Amino acid sequence: MKTYDLNKVAQAVKGQFLSQFESVVKGVGTDTRKNLTGQLFIALKGDSFDGHQYLLQAVQAGASAVMVHDMPANQKAILDKVTVIQVPDTLKALQQMGHWVRKQMKAKVLALTGSNGKTSTKEFTAQILSGYKVICYSQGSFNNHWGVPISLLNLDSVHEAAIIEMGMNHPGEITQLVQIADPDAVVCTMVGRAHIEFFGTQEKIAQAKEEIYLASNPKSLAIFNLDNSYTRKMFDHAVKTQPQRPKMTFSETEKADVQLQLTEANFDGLKVKGVIKGVSGETFIPVFGKQNITNLLAATCLALAAGLTADQAWKGLKNCKSHWGRNQKVKLKSGAVALFDAYNANPDSMEALLENVESLKVKGQKIGVFGQMRELGDQSKRLHQMIGHKAGNVDFAKIFFYGDDFESFQSGLKDSGFKGEVFVQKDFSDELAQKLNKSIRTDDLIVFKASRGPRLERMLLACGPLDFNLDKS
Repeated sequence: MKTYDLNKVAQAVKGQFLSQFESVVKGVGTDTRKNLTGQLFIALKGDSFDGHQYLLQAVQAGASAVMVHDMPANQKAILDKVTVIQVPDTLKALQQMGHWVRKQMKAKVLALTGSNGKTSTKEFTAQILSGYKVICYSQGSFNNHWGVPISLLNLDSVHEAAIIEMGMNHPGEITQLVQIADPDAVVCTMVGRAHIEFFGTQEKIAQAKEEIYLASNPKSLAIFNLDNSYTRKMFDHAVKTQPQRPKMTFSETEKADVQLQLTEANFDGLKVKGVIKGVSGETFIPVFGKQNITNLLAATCLALAAGLTADQAWKGLKNCKSHWGRNQKVKLKSGAVALFDAYNANPDSMEALLENVESLKVKGQKIGVFGQMRELGDQSKRLHQMIGHKAGNVDFAKIFFYGDDFESFQSGLKDSGFKGEVFVQKDFSDELAQKLNKSIRTDDLIVFKASRGPRLERMLLACGPLDFNLDKS
């Protein structure tokens, strides 16, 4: 585990010692429920929690030092137990510390954002780079104002590349994350309708996403998707305003630095052919869903930015695979197969999944299990009705749905003329899960899709999954 000199840390974050017993810590932690032995605990304050109220628990969990911006009276006993550093704001200090670590390291920092596929693109980039570079990247979606600096704190001198995912809900957030990470290469994978609750229009979402280019160093490599109308406008804007900036492009349909064309898609993966930096090739990638071509293209470009050759990139694509909750193939005791894609959902990713499922041929029946899409604001009812209508046009034998907008989803199903069985309700119930389980037969395909909030894995667990766990949920 990485060690930190607390005197240097205090200097980097403009902190002062209230007490000092240790001069070196091994790692940084923010959660008292985890093992903090020898670590620096940073007391972050959020909307629903305040780490300053858990300082004693941090010490009990093994922390050697704590960083605070407040010292509650009932926590002052720690001054006689561990090193305490006081800063004006612990979140700001965490961000300063992440930036400080990043500037000390030689690793190429690769930053990515996008409405869909951010985490998949990050995972694919890591998989392409594996075997060629020593890499650093966060597990899960550590992509916000505290997740990005925590990811950077994992950087060490051995790393050659760091893959940093950047998410946002409001304007200005990407700019802040870019300032913290100071990336060497940046990409916006695509602009869709995710987070439309906070922006109102896709145009405003695009403006916020473009911050990854506008806020980054003009000498950093800017990677552009030529196939999405919004990212294409970002490319045109960059060509006009930053003609000298290094750029890389990717596309499925037109000439670009990296072009991959889908030639075959099935439940086991994607067969592609194309050109990577002038080198032609073709390969099979064990990833389900043709929408992942965009993510694979972006990941290939990021791998090239990290120093891979075109030949290495072609070989690395074979290593890509789906992760927890993202087009994950799960075998069931019944002999049926589940496609579990319930880590995140929005109208664009829902539509992509339905298109993929519609094209699949299965021996048994297709069953759709869906849940609420989050962060759609006043458009939520309309968009759930739209998705219900689209789901009704797929050859499902049965469709299950639970969530606040179940009536709108059901209305869309009805308007589509869907003739199969329908089970919809507001909340999850064991009864609904058992109805699903009892309806499954050998050779069936059961498709799961929802935002993270509904915890759709509860429906899957009732179906007897053979190769599924909750560790990465």
